[in-house]
Amino acid sequence: GYTFTSLLNLEARGVKREDIVVLPYASHGVKLYGNVIIASPKLIAEKPEALKAFLAAFAKGAREVIAQPAAAIASLKAKDGLVNTDVEIKRLQLTIETAIDGPGAREEGFGQLRLPRLQLMAEQVAKAYGTKNPVPANAVWNGSFLPPAAALDVLPKK
Repeated sequence: GYTFTSLLNLEARGVKREDIVVLPYASHGVKLYGNVIIASPKLIAEKPEALKAFLAAFAKGAREVIAQPAAAIASLKAKDGLVNTDVEIKRLQLTIETAIDGPGAREEGFGQLRLPRLQLMAEQVAKAYGTKNPVPANAVWNGSFLPPAAALDVLPKK
């Protein structure tokens, strides 16, 4: 499972963090990309400007959430009163540390990818699942709708 879900769920059930072993895929040779935004061919063809605007807004939102996790969770709490603020701030900070602000995003850039790494990922997944024909990387990636690099500069300065 996702570290930021499984780890906090185990802690909530009384398991001490020092008793939990996390084995990140990346530390063991699996070079997966994380979550992505998928657009249908129809949306791409019919509303490319809407897609560009959405991605720009997403980048802006990501920058704000990363810069102010507590404010982001307060906004969520305003919409959903059942949110446990303390737990969700911890979850968001853990997500940022383990899944967003990682070496890959630092090296490649937030929202960016490299076709050779995507191809390796496709091959690794295909091998794990016995898929006969891995999906070619260039068949699933189109970075032309992304905002400029400055807008994708969402990670905190180190």
